[in-house]
Amino acid sequence: MDNENGENKNFKSNLSKLSDDDEPALDVDINVLQQLASSRLNRQCVHARRLTRGFYNEIYLLQFDTGPDCIARLSRSLVHPTAKFASEVSTMQYVAQNTNIKVPEVYDWDCTVHNPIKTPYILMERLPGQHLYRIWDELTLEERKYVLSQIVDILLELWTKCQFKEIGCLYMDSVSINNCISCDTMTTFRLGPIVNSIFYTDGRDAIPSSAGPFRSLREFFSALIQKEKKFFEIHGVQEFVEGKMDQLKATNEVVELIKKLDLLQSKLSNIFDESIGEKPFALIHGDFDAQNILVERSPINDEIKIVGIIDWEFSHTGNLWNLCNYPIWIKETYEELFEVLKDVKLQEKCEKEKLRDFFRDEMAAKLGNKSRLILEMKERDLRISKLEDMFVLMVHDCSILNGLLEDFFYRYGSEVTNIHFSDPIIDYLWGPEIIKVQIPSKETIMCFLSKNDSIVGRSPFNYEVSVYCELKFNGYTFSWQQACTIAFHMWENEDKNDLTVLEGRKQREFHSDSRKLNV
Repeated sequence: MDNENGENKNFKSNLSKLSDDDEPALDVDINVLQQLASSRLNRQCVHARRLTRGFYNEIYLLQFDTGPDCIARLSRSLVHPTAKFASEVSTMQYVAQNTNIKVPEVYDWDCTVHNPIKTPYILMERLPGQHLYRIWDELTLEERKYVLSQIVDILLELWTKCQFKEIGCLYMDSVSINNCISCDTMTTFRLGPIVNSIFYTDGRDAIPSSAGPFRSLREFFSALIQKEKKFFEIHGVQEFVEGKMDQLKATNEVVELIKKLDLLQSKLSNIFDESIGEKPFALIHGDFDAQNILVERSPINDEIKIVGIIDWEFSHTGNLWNLCNYPIWIKETYEELFEVLKDVKLQEKCEKEKLRDFFRDEMAAKLGNKSRLILEMKERDLRISKLEDMFVLMVHDCSILNGLLEDFFYRYGSEVTNIHFSDPIIDYLWGPEIIKVQIPSKETIMCFLSKNDSIVGRSPFNYEVSVYCELKFNGYTFSWQQACTIAFHMWENEDKNDLTVLEGRKQREFHSDSRKLNV
């Protein structure tokens, strides 16, 4: 069964939305690549072909006259520091030596361009199996539960066998680092700086700052915020001016951005309280998604077995809070929140709920009840998730970061203590366009619902949002579709002769279009 030990373009994280066509392919001389592989592995490479192309790497399958195939992963970016490759190789070596998790054996690597193919590369073992995402939809509910149970087992391995005292990335001692790693060589490891693009992209590497290791999540985010503050103090005005903003306004915008960053940094203690838990720290896979989990169907009992975990770049240590996450493919999507689900889609939604319940129970049974509490807490408290959106998952320009900060403080207040956005729709839509509406009596509401199954989009969008929020704040548990039906009848029954209502109606219609674009 075919697999590529690297990224799949359809399943990469939010670091970029680039497709294969956005950047040119690497100019790789296949013959030179084959010669390099033959030399390093001491057997003749007879064929090489590109399997896939991700945001960071191109993946090639190398076949030999004798012995197993090999995967060549070639870097598409020369911006990454050499530490990225060194940490990834070290992480795979550490996991192989300390756990039962199957990872690719690294045969050879070079983190520089000073090699025959003129790009950083890793030559590694081609693991058997196929990517989980390719077969997930074909599995029964019980088979999916069995796979999730194995995923929890992997998390348990990382939590119990890969514990550390700080947050950082793994490296091998300098004496042990070389370009040919033998699987039977025991190596000494150490924690070093975090490899995160926010520390080095767009000239950030020229700004002195700490990249770790860090003693806590609060210290880690404080360093990220401090780095961005220094960067935009230097480059922010120029960035705005290049966007056609005049010098004075650009200067004022940067001043306001720095104030927001200072305020956020001063309030981190309100987010990272004792309930989050700071220690111990365990190894966290950088992209633990279905495209990086390899599976096979057992010929003996027909069970789906996880046979390998690939793509360990950007892996780092973190605490139990970081480790406890629902697999992204069983989470409820925003589309599912707003769609009128029927038949198959409704069945899929219900199944996802069952799988999340199962996963939460498995985590509690194997990693302790604290993991269950963390999963439940994450559904109520999204502040750290919003911080990750700003400072971990993507490098933002000045204007986007300013907007994200404004939204953050609007949600959580200047003290950053509000955590009540547990409803995913309210969290997604909450903003200054929401207005105060007067909810009718329960009898009237039930009368509205009895008239139609679902009326969505028949009243201004932000009016629907406002009605939904007000219903939730008053203790109702109606779905988005039910709230839209109620909103429609409320809208239709407004006093058309009331000038105040009419003016508010015009303002709501004006603001509604911008919100519709975000759904």
